[in-house]
Formats: sequence, structure tokens, C-alpha cells
Amino acid sequence: MKSFLFLLLVSFSLNTFSQEITEENFRKADSLIWLEYERAMDFIDSCRKVCPGIEDQLGEQSKRVYTIAARKNVDNAIRFAATPSGLQRLLWVRGDVSKDTLLSVLKGLPLEMQNSPYGKSLLMHINTKQIQELDHCYDFKATTVDGKEFSLASLRGKRVLFIYDGLGCMGQGGRDYLNNLFQSTSRDDLEIVVYGSVFNLEELVEMKVRYPFDYIFVSDFMEDHSPIKIIYGTQAMPTCFLIDREGIVRLKSEGLDTERLDKLLRD
Repeated sequence: MKSFLFLLLVSFSLNTFSQEITEENFRKADSLIWLEYERAMDFIDSCRKVCPGIEDQLGEQSKRVYTIAARKNVDNAIRFAATPSGLQRLLWVRGDVSKDTLLSVLKGLPLEMQNSPYGKSLLMHINTKQIQELDHCYDFKATTVDGKEFSLASLRGKRVLFIYDGLGCMGQGGRDYLNNLFQSTSRDDLEIVVYGSVFNLEELVEMKVRYPFDYIFVSDFMEDHSPIKIIYGTQAMPTCFLIDREGIVRLKSEGLDTERLDKLLRD
């Protein structure tokens, strides 16, 4: 079993692409990466059923398979950056690539690609510092579901749990946690602000209808090209930030880190 798993991972990791740089070939290469990933994970799952005693080993193999797929996803985005979907993917994986490499790739693209919305957003990422824990928050402006202007600065003096989208991704357990937190705290002490990565006000309203909580739902309707997304360094949904009363980011987490959040809220 160990030798078979080793051969599976070697086969998965050594696959390379040599296609011409075209949109069609990017899509083919991308599909192959995730098809191989799914096949490898399916095999590991089948091993769990017949060899329940090697769960720890299989867990480690699962992590390795994902790491390989993620690395190939980045390499594929860099290789096909001169295609529309490749450049879009490069923006999506920007957090896993050094800014020097991103700048080098961007400078090597045709001017029309550099000046495209994705090229400009990638340059914004390169030229700005992404918000990390203990940084001062970025005071963004957005629109609420009522069509009114919203500014993060308007909440200064309160703690703010800022959530970049992902209410659906966090599952019912996460939504229940947020609702309990909201109900057990005062709005003078804590506000929950949810950013919707949506295209227009109608979609933001639909999001509020789908998740009928009394949180502050906002968006700037710029999706991938939002300065909020780029400056806060978000891609995963949700990405969560706890901002203190002085505007300092005390928590940044991919997913809802309830354990750390509880600890910080008690302090």
C-alpha cells in the first residue's frame, strides 16, 4: 500500500504541460490538474474503506496531493498569464506568488494585457501592502443593501467583525455561531459587516434575503477588482477580520476561526 501511494504521488507530481500558450490550452491544462487531483483523492478515500488502520498516513497523503495540485495551479497560471483566464487565475493565486515574480510576469505580457482590468488589479496588489494582523485597518467605502453609502470609519470606537463574503461556505455551524455572537453582544460594542463579492445592488439584496441577519451587508460591486479585496489580501471565502475600537486588525483568518475570535472578544 505504501509503495502504491508513493507511485501515485510521483505520477501526480511529475505531470508537466508543454502546450502552446492559448486560452484553450490553459483550460485543458487546468482541467487536467483538478481531474488528477480528484482521482488521487478518490483513490485515497477508497483506501480508507479497505485499510481503516492507516488513517494518519492517508491524511498526510491527502495534504500532499492538495499541495501538489495547488503548486501546479500556480505554475499553470504563471505559464498561461498571457491568456485571459490565465491572468485571471494569476490574480486569484497572487498570495502564493512573490511580488517580484508577479511583477516580472506582468512586465513580460503584451501591453494590452498589462492594461486590462486583471493586469491593473495585479499591479495594485504588487504596489500595495496587504493588511495583516496588528496593521491599521483600511477605511473602505461601499454601498449598503439600502443603497446608502457606508464607510468603515463610521464604526470607529466599536469592535468590528469584517467578513469577506462566504456566509454560505462557512456552513450552518458558522452561521449559527455568528447569529449567537450577534444576539449576545451590543451594537454599541460589536458590529458585524459582511462584504458581498457581487456585481450590483440587486445581487447584494438577494444575498441579504438568502441570509436574513441584521448584519451590515455592503459591497463596492467590483468583485475581483475591488480595492477592498486587494488591500485586505482576500481570496478565500470567508476571510475574517476582527478590528478593535482603535481600528487595529487583531485577527485575520481564512475561514471563521471561532476559537481565536472567542479569546480575543473576551480580552
